[in-house]
Amino acid sequence: MRKKSQSLAAIKAKIEAMTGKDINMSVCRGRKRVSQYAGTIENTFPSIFVVRLKTAIKNTERIPCLSYSYNDVLCGEVRIDEVG
Repeated sequence: MRKKSQSLAAIKAKIEAMTGKDINMSVCRGRKRVSQYAGTIENTFPSIFVVRLKTAIKNTERIPCLSYSYNDVLCGEVRIDEVG
């Protein structure tokens, strides 16, 4: 378990402020695998947020949405950087 550097409420407020803005996101998939995505935070909900990707993932034609919990950001599994 990783050390907490921010509170969950602070992370939630930061992500809500980024709603509608372009982001770069890296997701830790385990065993030294990290996926990089570019997208936009589409919606925020009480326990999750939804990211619409700019490009399709391999072997799919539609542009997907991904959802993550604020705890994923708190633990360091998901890192979000605002573009520009």
